[in-house]
Amino acid sequence: MHTTSVIHVLLAILWLSTNCRYSRRRNSWTYGMRKLCPDGFTMAQYVRVRFGWPVGVLIAVVFVAFMLCFMLVELNTYGSVVSTLGGVNPTIAALIVAIITTIYTAYGGFQASLWTDNVQSIIILIFITIGGAAIGTRIELDQQRIDDSGLLKAHSLGGQLFFILPAALIFSQMFNQGFWQRAFASKTNKTLYLSVALATLPLFAICFLVGITGPLAQWAGLFDGITPEDDGSSNFFYIIATLPNWVQGIVLVLAGALTSSAYDTFQSAQISTIENDVLLGRVNLWWCRLILVALNVPAVVLAVKNVDILQVFLIADLGAAAVLPGTLLGLIPQLWWLNGLDVFIGACGGFFTVFIAGTIYYHGDAKAGGDLIILPQGLYVGGDDYSVLMAFFAAPLGSVGWSLASGGARFGAQWLFARVQGREFSLHRVDFDTTNYALPQDRPADLHGVHGSGNPRDRAGFEADLYEPETGHDAKGTAGNTSDAGDDRKSVSAA
Repeated sequence: MHTTSVIHVLLAILWLSTNCRYSRRRNSWTYGMRKLCPDGFTMAQYVRVRFGWPVGVLIAVVFVAFMLCFMLVELNTYGSVVSTLGGVNPTIAALIVAIITTIYTAYGGFQASLWTDNVQSIIILIFITIGGAAIGTRIELDQQRIDDSGLLKAHSLGGQLFFILPAALIFSQMFNQGFWQRAFASKTNKTLYLSVALATLPLFAICFLVGITGPLAQWAGLFDGITPEDDGSSNFFYIIATLPNWVQGIVLVLAGALTSSAYDTFQSAQISTIENDVLLGRVNLWWCRLILVALNVPAVVLAVKNVDILQVFLIADLGAAAVLPGTLLGLIPQLWWLNGLDVFIGACGGFFTVFIAGTIYYHGDAKAGGDLIILPQGLYVGGDDYSVLMAFFAAPLGSVGWSLASGGARFGAQWLFARVQGREFSLHRVDFDTTNYALPQDRPADLHGVHGSGNPRDRAGFEADLYEPETGHDAKGTAGNTSDAGDDRKSVSAA
């Protein structure tokens, strides 16, 4: 099931990045982020351009926090591996990975991260080969343990996870800036589609083969089920531990390389987010690198402590499901009237909706409803408890509903104010073709910024033909072009 969720993540980000082929038509219902922000390379930059710099900076800070969680889990996982296989202090392992990746990422930047990505697939194939050998030669399954585990029986939690896991992973992985860097870095949409298509099947196979080691480890007596001390995330390495020491040594080296490859992706993404989206390109890059070094400290400290990684990510996933849907509404042209205030209220409303739903579910117990926001019982509640499922339904629906309600309330207040003053109520919309030019006044300015605020590089110029090769346009437009073509300023009036 986790495998299917990972595939959903890839396809969702691919769709959001590129679903924009007919976006120039009036009846199109969605733009791709590469269309709305073709000169960008992060999702936070799209939010800043679409909704204004305050909301963009706020989302960027959330990005940094999420990627800190990703960094933490990478170090925690590698620490568990070296502790399980080699009996090494996990603190030493975490420090080595953090220091080495920080050094070569500071020197090589995004290119270094891309280069290490190329070796990931090779290392994973070696892992699968070694794991297959261990399963075939060292593992003996016990039929009684298979029956007692109940893993092959139908239960309500299995059905709930068909929604919970895809929803949690899709929204949380949208805060993985490494995905967006690669989506925006692709030369054409065709290249991006091809890359995802080529990666999907191998990824499905890899996740399935690695994931199936969990039940196999339990059925072989290497794992006794989920406990507060062991969530089963190291089951693959319990199987590897049955192999000779020299093989375990090879696995330790490969695991270090794989962890470093993933960790440097987050390091590179953190620098990009901090420099471009949090500090808005207004400080020297080396200050951002110093901030990254500082972020490594809590990542290492928390990674070596007994932190429930699954619980941390579950709370973060629910938060992502409450925050992001409102921003994604900005991809719909017909919702041009949404602004940063609406998105902010939608994010708060997502959490509030979880609270309301929890209070109703727990028969009026407001405290239990509030606690549901942090999911105190975790994911594997069991029985007939549907609280986690309800929370992951309520968060995105509430975010969308409150965002739209906020926009409607704004319009209602403006209409009432106009009536009281005895003047005409009007809505002003600015349409412009981003493939031709970007004017200074196109920068968000009303409730969520002032002219000239934000990152000075936003919409500074771009080659639109990289994003729309099928249109045949000779896109030579640059920032500051004041041509009348595409400049369609409208006023929608009502008595």
